[in-house]
Amino acid sequence: MGTPLMETVYKAASEGKWDLMKEAYDEEHDMYVMSPITVSEDTPLHLAVYSKKVQPLKALLDIADKNPMLGNPCTKENAYGNTVLHEAVFAGNMEAVEHLLQFTPKEQGNYHPSMQLETENALGETPLYRAASCGKKEIVEYLVIKMKQISEGELLKNHRRRGYLEKEKNENSEKVDLKPILHAAIEGQHFETALTLLKRDPSLGDMKDEQGRTCLHLLAEMPSAFKSGYAMPKYSIRNLIYCCLSASNGDDDQSKSKKGWQVGRIQKEKDKHESALKLAQELIERNKRHWWQSINVVGPNKVTIETPGQGGRGRQSEGQKGGRNPGEGGGKGVDPGEGGGKGGQRVDPIPLFIAISNGIEEIAKEILEKFPQGVELVNETGQNIMHVAVMHRRLEIYSYVKKTFKSIMIRLSSRIDNNGYTLLHHVAHMKHYRGGTKPSPALKLQEEIQWFKRVQRAIPPSLSEKRVWVQRAIPPSLSEQWVQTPREVPPDNEGMQRWKELTALDLFQEEHKDQLKLAQEWIEKTSQSCSAVAVLLATVVFAAAYTIPGGSNDLGFPIFLHNRFFLAFTVLDVIALASSLTSVVMFLSILTSPFEYENFYHNIPRKLILGFILLFFSVMTTMLAFACTLFLIIHFRKKWTTGLISFAAFFPVTVFALMQFHLYFSFLSTMKDLFKEAGEYLPRYCCPFRCQRYKR
Repeated sequence: MGTPLMETVYKAASEGKWDLMKEAYDEEHDMYVMSPITVSEDTPLHLAVYSKKVQPLKALLDIADKNPMLGNPCTKENAYGNTVLHEAVFAGNMEAVEHLLQFTPKEQGNYHPSMQLETENALGETPLYRAASCGKKEIVEYLVIKMKQISEGELLKNHRRRGYLEKEKNENSEKVDLKPILHAAIEGQHFETALTLLKRDPSLGDMKDEQGRTCLHLLAEMPSAFKSGYAMPKYSIRNLIYCCLSASNGDDDQSKSKKGWQVGRIQKEKDKHESALKLAQELIERNKRHWWQSINVVGPNKVTIETPGQGGRGRQSEGQKGGRNPGEGGGKGVDPGEGGGKGGQRVDPIPLFIAISNGIEEIAKEILEKFPQGVELVNETGQNIMHVAVMHRRLEIYSYVKKTFKSIMIRLSSRIDNNGYTLLHHVAHMKHYRGGTKPSPALKLQEEIQWFKRVQRAIPPSLSEKRVWVQRAIPPSLSEQWVQTPREVPPDNEGMQRWKELTALDLFQEEHKDQLKLAQEWIEKTSQSCSAVAVLLATVVFAAAYTIPGGSNDLGFPIFLHNRFFLAFTVLDVIALASSLTSVVMFLSILTSPFEYENFYHNIPRKLILGFILLFFSVMTTMLAFACTLFLIIHFRKKWTTGLISFAAFFPVTVFALMQFHLYFSFLSTMKDLFKEAGEYLPRYCCPFRCQRYKR
């Protein structure tokens, strides 16, 4: 085929001028209709399906059918092994798919249109597999039902996995990805398509990929597919819109776009979350009987687990056999949250624990509702659901378990894992810490201390002082109290592997040294800056008190003495001065406070929030006093002037409030504690509606 024709056809296809593309293959050039026109060896037939219509493809197929010597257009492959049907499926062109499966070329022997469904591309994907991986739900239903690609309730063998038939033929078989079809749909987050496949063939839910993961494992690793993992502030306009929207029930993208760009985007996210939840519910219902465990006690606080029906989960690993002293076994992985050593058989991860570690509340709660015994499941290191929730700081799941399984909470919280670590040691450790939910270093440290206090109240008092051996890389010159084990080798050129027996509090203070330093620096800089602003405001309002609006009469009395705006100006000026000076006192008290761990629990955050509130109140009253002064001067001569002054007065206050809203919201938990404590000490007649003691 000549270069000018290739350029003409490709340009016509790129611009969507399908009639021009058809006209290019007139009687003189019809022999080139199946010749490649792209570097990927796509023919015009491959490109015609992207028109979203059937006419361009139909016209080109008719041209190709007039030249039987060119071969079968339906079996023509590009460089990736994709036939025209593969490309039609990828483009989502339903009409083209139907036409291709009904098209029978002339003089093609025993060829049958359904043979197209058995053709695999270079990745071992059939058209049905490709449709599922691309989320083409309508095409999947058509191929499964109309084209009868299901037999006795199961998909045909070559559709169930990618490259299933090629593994035996491929000498380098370890490079062949045998991903099941349902896994492909889930990885692409096409949950409606996955639900369609699962309902047609329930056995797909039991299939595993080459890493041994089921579909539920994949879902448990996708926090963005659920509302709990969606990055959306609780108190925001987006969250309000999200809550007000209902499921679209399969509405197309065009109907969503009519709602507006942002609303349509939120609607799309909500549909995805609800579809993922439905799929998770189906998979949990089908798999709940597979999670039963047989726990064998092999020593003090040490267990091994087996799962009946899954071939046994093996014996205890070498890292779990070690003693608590640094010279007794122990192996590697002695930090809280780490697994055992290299010995023993591989233990399949539990979807419940994967969901908790990723913060997917929906899956965790659904599993516990349908399989309540799951609350007592343990992993290969003897950690139960509370250990995992605490390690990864999943407050919602921790609170849910504590509230739902209140009667056995003492048993769950008393569990010690195979390495000898309690819940409190897992809180103290920062291996799985992901930055917390608060916006500033001081509040992040407060959040960590709150976690420590929360868990400390939940566990038996005897476990609070339990000591465990902890292994660290510490330069010998920095700590003579650390015990060196001769058998350990240096991890690097800077230090040796050393051990020390620590309580949870000791471990917490050691792990959070850097966080404490950041919090100290942040709180010091913030207090200095805010106190400087508060002093400046106090200076302004103090000077304004001696500058009487409108002046004074001969007797020294203000001219506007009896005007209501003069009274408002006086009151607001006094309030602004008092609040600004009080905020200065609060920030100075922070600067003079000892920056220790315990002070970051309540003392410093409370002073900081009070200082911020007073500073905000000072800014607001200062602007209102300014507005009252202008109202006295202009006497409301023009309405638009009044509106402009009101806008000018409230604009900086509004901006200040919006910019610091996230910080105020973060202080709510601190203020709740303050109000709860006040309610405990005040008499009932002073606080008749006081709440019961606040528990977390």
